[in-house]
Amino acid sequence: MSQVTVLVPNYNGAAYLRECLESIRAQTFEDWEVVVGDNASTDASLSIVAALADRRIRTVRRPRTIGWVANVNLLMAEASTPYIAILHADDWWEPAFLETTVSMLQAAPRSLVATGAGRIVRTGRAAELTGLFQAWAVSQGSTCPAGEVARLLTPRNLIPSATVLTRAELYRRFPRYEPALSLLGDWLMWLRAGGVADFEVTNQVLANYRVHAANQSAFAEANNLWAMDVLRVGLILQAEWAGTASPYPGATRAIAAAVANDLIERAALRLERGDQATARRLARLAWAMAPTAGQRTLARIGELGIRLFGGGPLARLREPLSGMARRVKPAVQRSLM
Repeated sequence: MSQVTVLVPNYNGAAYLRECLESIRAQTFEDWEVVVGDNASTDASLSIVAALADRRIRTVRRPRTIGWVANVNLLMAEASTPYIAILHADDWWEPAFLETTVSMLQAAPRSLVATGAGRIVRTGRAAELTGLFQAWAVSQGSTCPAGEVARLLTPRNLIPSATVLTRAELYRRFPRYEPALSLLGDWLMWLRAGGVADFEVTNQVLANYRVHAANQSAFAEANNLWAMDVLRVGLILQAEWAGTASPYPGATRAIAAAVANDLIERAALRLERGDQATARRLARLAWAMAPTAGQRTLARIGELGIRLFGGGPLARLREPLSGMARRVKPAVQRSLM
């Protein structure tokens, strides 16, 4: 039996699928198998997999398109190895990804997740780095302890799924990605896992996360879908973290503050784009979610200003609103620690 199963969800990803699969085949750690979950693609995806003629790579084809979350949840049943990774068809790994992350987990039996730095790649823009290392200095050691992981990830998701290798045990404890979250299911998964399990962290760049016009992230940004998933994550965790299940002191207030801050910033961005109705709606949601007087005041001022004065000159509020939101967030977090 192989040591690692790599699950590759794919829907019409022919433009990038070969690069994704070749990056797995180029791994310095060779004890792996791949399952491509093809979500009823209508492009050349299947022929690309077939042309590789690699017996370690097999395809499970859906008879109809069922969405990313359902596809991944079904793919979990295909894995029977000690370690599991999810690599989207438009992302790719550096050659040392598996060797590094498998070694990290083998050296830390209590940890469920190993994660490195990810390179965010956008056409026409300089690449950016993201990863848990930005919040957890690896000079403290590679092991970020349970509870602290959840606290560090509460303000925002620092971990693209391409940067992660997990023990299969993770998906026995948390068997599926939340069906209601088409965009932020991975953030919820890491927050849940980080409340009960240690993570292994490196700042080595091991993965590449591609943002392009055809992928889900770009579509969601253009159509303002992120805000609703952010809100759902907050509501789910407030319910789960109530009482003794809290992963760290003040966790329920901290996730509410993070969600309110995100909604305020998104409201300001929609205002800049002239979408007053959405900006008002997001400001109202931020007010309802906010756990502090400062955030509620900021959201109320923004919502009332948009409603009373409309657009045009009000677009200038975007920068001060965003700046105020960024200043409120660390103050809120300090007060809850």
